[in-house]
Amino acid sequence: MVVPLDAGVDPVVATRSGRVRGVRRPGSFAFRGIPYAAAPVGPLRFGRPAPHPGWSGVRDATRNGPTPSLGPTTDTYSIPEPVVPGEQILNLNVFTPTLDGGARLPVYVWIHGGGFVGGSPGGPWFDGAAFNADGVVTVAITYRLGFEGYGHVPGAQENRALRDCISALEWVQENIAAFGGDPGRVTLGGQSAGGGAALALLAAPAAQDLFGAAIVHSAPLPDIRIADAVGQSAVMARLCGVENTWDSWREVPREQIVAAERSLDRADLWSAVRDLHRILGTSAPLTAFGPVIDDDLVPVEPLAAFSAGTGAAKPVLIGATSHEFNGVTAHVDRFLAQGFAGAILVGLGVPAVLARAYPRAYPDFSPAELLGQAVTNRVFRIPTVRVALARTATSGATPPVPGAAARPGAGPMAPTWLWDFRWRSAATGRSPHCLDLPFAWHVLDAERVTRIAGTDPPLPLADHMHGEIVRFITEGTVGWEPFRPEAPVAHVFDEESVTGRDPFRFERLALQAVDDD
Repeated sequence: MVVPLDAGVDPVVATRSGRVRGVRRPGSFAFRGIPYAAAPVGPLRFGRPAPHPGWSGVRDATRNGPTPSLGPTTDTYSIPEPVVPGEQILNLNVFTPTLDGGARLPVYVWIHGGGFVGGSPGGPWFDGAAFNADGVVTVAITYRLGFEGYGHVPGAQENRALRDCISALEWVQENIAAFGGDPGRVTLGGQSAGGGAALALLAAPAAQDLFGAAIVHSAPLPDIRIADAVGQSAVMARLCGVENTWDSWREVPREQIVAAERSLDRADLWSAVRDLHRILGTSAPLTAFGPVIDDDLVPVEPLAAFSAGTGAAKPVLIGATSHEFNGVTAHVDRFLAQGFAGAILVGLGVPAVLARAYPRAYPDFSPAELLGQAVTNRVFRIPTVRVALARTATSGATPPVPGAAARPGAGPMAPTWLWDFRWRSAATGRSPHCLDLPFAWHVLDAERVTRIAGTDPPLPLADHMHGEIVRFITEGTVGWEPFRPEAPVAHVFDEESVTGRDPFRFERLALQAVDDD
């Protein structure tokens, strides 16, 4: 454990834009709401992130900064995601065990999830205290969401949210040494939409020098092409009653844009069937907004980029929970007859051989939960296998120096390690989306954890999973063998964790069925 320096007043650190004052905590320091770019308002709205103009004096960094998310602010979500009003929405939180500029500790940069339209990094689940106790400096960032972050605006650059993430990573390169971190030992992490963003950045040539390894939780593969983004832009312009030009969009309040985004999600049965067909039939993008394959920042689809060697020298630790989205179809359960799940899956676009396999593979699931498992596999678990297969197209790889940055195709092929989080929560009887996060961040006592994990989540599992992530960040390896096509091993996180010969076997076979179809 690294002991903080100086036991006097609250700490002040000089950044490239000015000095910031944080707070001293037992075993660590916390700095919140530090701007990494200028507020994207006025002429900068819908533009690429611009350098912050700086400030005089000492800026207070003891509270969360403004969030791109406008809510909801209720406690109905599993993850507590505080919403803060204000314009300076491009900011980050730094948690560090030391302010010794010579410490050169490894750094973990976190991209939160939220379906590409929501989420916040400022809640207790993403407090870096546990990582600090293990000698890791932790940074959690904001980035523009929804249409503002990912929507097509004529004349503006695509993927503004990813450019925000790059700007935050550049801030880390320039400033993290003052917080005790090593800019040459940066690991990028993310979950759900944040994991999808991490995959996009792993595939982006422009981001290769900014981090040396990646940890990816429950990530959908980026799948929006320019034509899809242009079509969605026209829909948003109609919903907002605005001319579809950059100048016009600058004048539309964020609240109006968010209201239009939310109107795209309808709760009626027909909409549910339509959405299931879109997701399971693999014929359209999974989400309205997300990373765009744009011939610029993300020039090709990530799988093609990985197969071609982009990000090859960066170790990757990737996994998913076993029942990510099984609950999303619960509202259609009363409409489904037992015994017809296979036929329903075929009707929704699932290949027949795979549709027949689901009831046999999950005999205790209701028809609605079989649909949910199919969604889970399509959105999260099959992509996990796809990434591993694409990155292991060249075998015999050896890992680079932990944290060392790589250019596309340069250096040896670094390992890819898989995990499968199978522990079933007492609260749900399943292993749903986000359940792994309190274990990975070792925050079992945090707000709302009992809602998703029950009242007595196993502490040894948190010790184990968090410890493996720390080992990956600090050493560039974990305690099980890497994935190889001929030996598709993965580590199963459970009360009795084991390394399995092929825990993703069903998903690999499902992938073959989808590709054959």
